Amino acid sequence: MFRIKVNATSANICVGFDVLGLALDIFNEFEFEAAENFEFYGFEPEYCNIKNNMVYDSYVEVFKRLKMDPIPVSIGFKGDIPVSRGLGSSSSLIVAGVFAANHILNDKLTKDECFAICAEIEGHPDNVAPAIYGNLVASYREGDVFYPNIYPVSNRLKFITVIPPFKLSTHAAREVLPKSLPYADIVHNMARIVNIPRAFADGDIALLKHLFSDKLHEPYRGKLINGYAELKAICDKEDVAFCISGSGSTMLIVAYDYDIIAKIKKFGFDVRTPNVGAGVLIEEE
Repeated sequence: MFRIKVNATSANICVGFDVLGLALDIFNEFEFEAAENFEFYGFEPEYCNIKNNMVYDSYVEVFKRLKMDPIPVSIGFKGDIPVSRGLGSSSSLIVAGVFAANHILNDKLTKDECFAICAEIEGHPDNVAPAIYGNLVASYREGDVFYPNIYPVSNRLKFITVIPPFKLSTHAAREVLPKSLPYADIVHNMARIVNIPRAFADGDIALLKHLFSDKLHEPYRGKLINGYAELKAICDKEDVAFCISGSGSTMLIVAYDYDIIAKIKKFGFDVRTPNVGAGVLIEEE
């Protein structure tokens, strides 16, 4: 038996649409053990089968690519990443399945090769990359190859996730986006995204506050999140940086301390204070 821990992720980081992602140490945990047939436990009943389990799908995908028959395993699940809240819950399932298959196959694939498979399954790399590598990751694709660039995050920075009690599907969050945008809006984001890694590495809240000014997705997705405008108004007056986590409904606050929490308690949302995650972890039993 072995366990795989996959951390939550906050994608986009405001201006880094489908490119940037940050690892947070909220985890989903998975157990794998050799079995005669595929078995599932810990999941909701509807996901305890091979027809509707994303961990299974990503697990067998590795064997398909290597032209091998999949080795049956039992798959256990213990989740702490909120589902459909913009914290990479589905990405954690993909990463767990791919890395479990590779582990059982005695690491036939490199971490970068596993990342490429995960990114192809997900369709974009901004969640799976930090789930695998930890820290802040900027990723891009050239042809069939995905490239991750990992950046350090200053320990001066504190992270606060504000998690509303309602889900927001990625599909709905993408549907609300415009089909085209003015060049000025694209240039606005480009000028800011190139400075994000430095701001995180230096722990510069003032710079982050300037850089967290998106024109590609937040103005549209914010309208789908009850409380977004009010929370943003509060944070705009404080020495913190504020953005939507992934596609929502979670919102992310970056600060030097946790004082802002007292001012947002009135919303009644689930507030957590995770540290930066270190990436996927495999533990032998």
